[in-house]
Amino acid sequence: MFKLLKITIFLLLCVIQISFIPALPSPFFNINIIIIGLVIFLALNNLEDALAWGTAAGILLDVYSFHFFGLYILSLTAMLVLTDLFLRKFFTNRSVYSFIFLNSLALVFFEAARLSLIFLFDFFTKGIFYQDIFSAGYFSSLAYKLIFGIVIIFISFYSINYYSKKMKSFFITVAKK
Repeated sequence: MFKLLKITIFLLLCVIQISFIPALPSPFFNINIIIIGLVIFLALNNLEDALAWGTAAGILLDVYSFHFFGLYILSLTAMLVLTDLFLRKFFTNRSVYSFIFLNSLALVFFEAARLSLIFLFDFFTKGIFYQDIFSAGYFSSLAYKLIFGIVIIFISFYSINYYSKKMKSFFITVAKK
């Protein structure tokens, strides 16, 4: 039953990412619900399961992408491995701050891997330089992705914490003297 719930949530996230989010108005189409879902799944489970879900999400995203097949599979895999490294080595407490910072790092890792692969593919196949990285629109969309990701992670963290005790829900407070 629990596995069926995971599959249903995963498919729902993919359908929302592929069909619903690109149709939203200007700043809201920058939401990347797949990365948020994979970071949550990685924090609650292990790397092997998250890689399986990331590969499945990568296949679905690659089918609907205009780039070469394998771009999202490789980008999501690199993002999950690096995020797991930071989760296990640096962010051992499961507070809201570490969760928000981990999601922001995951988004930056994903975008860096995706743009690096696009650059390499375009450079070796077409011999052109990929210019999208240096545009102001790219940096504004990255900022929107980070902002929306932080808001969604904040809401998701407290929703998950209400039903599970795998994370610590606390804010940093100043001790009174």
